[in-house]
Amino acid sequence: MSPVGPNGRSVDWHARFGRILVVSDALVLAWVFVVNHLLWQAVPSWRDANPSWSAFWIGVSIGLAVIWHIVLTLAGTRDPQVLGAGPDEYKRLINSTIVAVALIAFVGYVFTLEVPRAYIVVTLPFGIALLAISRWSWRQWLLVQRQRGKMARRAIVVGNLASVEHLTNVVGRNLSYGYQLIGACVTGADRPSHAAGLKVLGGVDDLLMTTVDSGAEAIIITSSDATHPEMVRRLGWDLEGYAIEIIVAPSLANIAGPRVHIRPVAGLPLLHVEQPSYQGASRWAKALLDRLGAFALLLVAVPIFAVLAVWVKLTSPGKVFFVQERVGQDGRTFGMIKFRTMVDGAHAMRTELQADTGNDVMFKMRDDPRVTSAGRVLRRYSLDELPQLINVFKGDMSLVGPRPPLVSEVSGYAPEARRRLLVRPGMTGPWQISGRSDLDWEETMRLDLYYVENWSIVGDLLILWKTFRAVASSSGAY
Repeated sequence: MSPVGPNGRSVDWHARFGRILVVSDALVLAWVFVVNHLLWQAVPSWRDANPSWSAFWIGVSIGLAVIWHIVLTLAGTRDPQVLGAGPDEYKRLINSTIVAVALIAFVGYVFTLEVPRAYIVVTLPFGIALLAISRWSWRQWLLVQRQRGKMARRAIVVGNLASVEHLTNVVGRNLSYGYQLIGACVTGADRPSHAAGLKVLGGVDDLLMTTVDSGAEAIIITSSDATHPEMVRRLGWDLEGYAIEIIVAPSLANIAGPRVHIRPVAGLPLLHVEQPSYQGASRWAKALLDRLGAFALLLVAVPIFAVLAVWVKLTSPGKVFFVQERVGQDGRTFGMIKFRTMVDGAHAMRTELQADTGNDVMFKMRDDPRVTSAGRVLRRYSLDELPQLINVFKGDMSLVGPRPPLVSEVSGYAPEARRRLLVRPGMTGPWQISGRSDLDWEETMRLDLYYVENWSIVGDLLILWKTFRAVASSSGAY
């Protein structure tokens, strides 16, 4: 049986959304091959070698589109677990496309066909790009639905009061993953009526009936003494025949999925956590991408630099650039370059203003009286940070990394906070796409430490993409 909630929703929402993606992918692939034939016809050398609109090659294109669509299905690109958030959906799309192109090459080799270049030059990059754009668009639509309380798994949280509150806060900040918490089952005899804003529906002993009666589609079990492996095992038996998912949240915090591997030993699933990587080939690849990316962006941004420099100079007396000592990798200091956004003598006013904020480590003030009129616009859209591309090219900073701290901030760091200095600071990072200056010190630290221990090239590219959206919205910038 499939549980149905009070509003009539069932767990079949992902099947409906999957069918939408089936149709969408089919339309995208059809358009990819239409464009392929149009460009094939437009290039004389390709057209002369093989007639693009012949019945044979049209049939080949239809067959390849069908095979590609099947590969997308077999690769799990429409699985509910990867929809809505995370890079796995895009990884599977890319892998599926590579497999489809490999099939093209294999078919050409087996049947001794001269595969037209258009299939490789046009179909591969255009197919990946269009599929990714299509899935991104559907992901934004799905996020809007989940923010409205739709198309999400109704879930119950199980555990002690502290673990339930922690998990509820984490899930509440990440609606894109598709879990709508409808209640909690708290261990212990002395249970409150509510936990972290959720109604406490009962305890662990009556978990089965509570879950079925509430119409929940998932049970999220947190780590506690009462939620032992045998209890989870029995719960799995009891839920046979129900479309209810069991999710176990291990007591691991701020560790990314690629570092965690499950390896069963005699039926016991052991979680292996890999050590963070601070050296090696990926580190060199990141440094190379930083230098090349900074150089390319500097070439493009030269006219923008000139306009902003004139604007800063004309609107307030003082230097165009502001160079401030910051702490970089391994505690080395460097001069971070920014367009000046404050009046002369701004640093002398900081002590008095900081006393009003109550933050003794990281100083940020929404209505800072020291900021100039031009500076407010520059800060709102992060244009004052463009000169940091010079720091990236020099190797002092990275395009993506933790926020570069002041020397005075580092002196107040706790030991765990100093782990931020294991990598180069970045022009952007998790803090930039998660609220910027609206974040408090604890949340900024949590995001930075998560990045330090779990960074990846793919993750950096996703952060850069999200940065453009965060800057365009100007949310949390002041």
